[in-house]
Amino acid sequence: MKYKLSKYSLFILDLAIITFAFLLAAKIKPGTLRIIQTYWRSFVPFTLIWLFTSVWGSKYSIKTVSSGIGYIKRIFACNSVAIAAILGLMYIFGKFYYSRFIVFGTILTSFALELFLFLGFFYAFRFHKENKDYASTKLVTRSEALEDSQSPKFFLQEAYEIPAISNAAYIPPFSQALDQDSILMPLWQRYLAEVPLWFEFINDYLELTRFSKNQTLILNSETYFNIQNEPEDSHQLFINLHRVNDLRRINYYLIRVNEMLLQGGVFICCGQTITQRKHMFYHHYTKIGGAFLYFFDFLIRRVMPKLPVLQGWYFALTKGRNRALSETEMLGRFYFCGFELIHKREINGQTVFILKKTKEPRTDANPTYGPFIRLKRKGQGGKIIYVKKFRTMHPYSEYLQDYVYQTNALQEGGKFRDDFRVTSWGKILRKLWIDELPQFLNFFRGELSIVGVRALSEHYFSLYPPDMQELRLKVKPGLLPPFYADMPKTFEDIVESERRYILAKLERPFATDCRYFFKAAWNILVKKARSF
Repeated sequence: MKYKLSKYSLFILDLAIITFAFLLAAKIKPGTLRIIQTYWRSFVPFTLIWLFTSVWGSKYSIKTVSSGIGYIKRIFACNSVAIAAILGLMYIFGKFYYSRFIVFGTILTSFALELFLFLGFFYAFRFHKENKDYASTKLVTRSEALEDSQSPKFFLQEAYEIPAISNAAYIPPFSQALDQDSILMPLWQRYLAEVPLWFEFINDYLELTRFSKNQTLILNSETYFNIQNEPEDSHQLFINLHRVNDLRRINYYLIRVNEMLLQGGVFICCGQTITQRKHMFYHHYTKIGGAFLYFFDFLIRRVMPKLPVLQGWYFALTKGRNRALSETEMLGRFYFCGFELIHKREINGQTVFILKKTKEPRTDANPTYGPFIRLKRKGQGGKIIYVKKFRTMHPYSEYLQDYVYQTNALQEGGKFRDDFRVTSWGKILRKLWIDELPQFLNFFRGELSIVGVRALSEHYFSLYPPDMQELRLKVKPGLLPPFYADMPKTFEDIVESERRYILAKLERPFATDCRYFFKAAWNILVKKARSF
């Protein structure tokens, strides 16, 4: 069904392209309304011929093409037959009347738009086929890890222990101290001789005498082929001097690295963050010129890879090289692929990461990449609802929950202070409450009310006392929770705040909601209250 739907979608898109091309040609030529009234009857057979030859030539069957060149040839073949048929009917048989300007304007515009849009879909499809389990650019993100990442600290169970990043050198679990077989001297004298700062950093945080040179691999390459045939669980240490920005299939590469390392093995790599990229532009082209060039670089290297059609063109033109990645996204990808950070340091305009393998890679098919996130929540009567919000964090942020606890302080209420996972534009969206606007869709569907208890995931709902669970199911969750009226600071305070609200609402629904609404509005607008 999905295969048919994709062909039907392209068929409808092509119909829209032809219609747009006709209207554009009519708009350019004087007398637009008269042209449309005169030529619309001729436009119908023109469209039917164009669409029929497209179906006949399998123009809409993207999945049956193996290369971009092959798809271009197919588009040219289909359109050439259509053009020959149209011109033959017009100039040889005189079957229908059509202005030459309108004819050729419609043909050229349709041709150009098809090449751009259809090829973009083709390359996007091919990219997703190569990365179907680890790279998905969709409008709405659906991720179990995202559910967990929404929790404040006071919701976590007391038995939950958070590992700490240590300044002591990491001692691997698989070997004793070595003498002649150690990788220490070869690294210093040969492999890292041209990048001494790398060696100093690595030597500070790794007990290198415990890594065998026979189980160490050092490369300076972005090519997956170089590690493809390495045996699983065969290496203690892998160093790649080439930056991760140039890896065409980042997750696929990192997962292969995870497979070839022993448990507790170390992976060392580097990458240029978007902040370092920005400083590079400013340094080389002055602040004004650098800002101008960085803006366009940001659109091409950062925005294009995240939009469905443009993503296809981006990877077709750049082969995935020189991608703009935030440090948060890099770390998120590392943790997604089964690594944890030992330490990181900025060296020569890029960040060097020392990572250890701690677990198997995740298999989530839909990490946060699209503009919306979807949160599974428990509604009135126990009904499951899906609340949508604008994404305000960097991609893969949901996989960094433990790391954030290690590095960030918490403010009252359990929310992270200065959470680095939030993007600069995300901070603006949160400050202006724009990220909450998609929840009005839930309101119009009757799943949320204006005032009501906060919608919770099933896991965090289960942490409430049994009597509060029963009370919560009697009322509808709301866009404006009683939190903003009472401003509680602990989990127990939140429970009692919600208890008071629900009991009052069950007795006097309208009056209670009005009182809480105006009190919450006063705290938000005047006292600048924010959610914890």
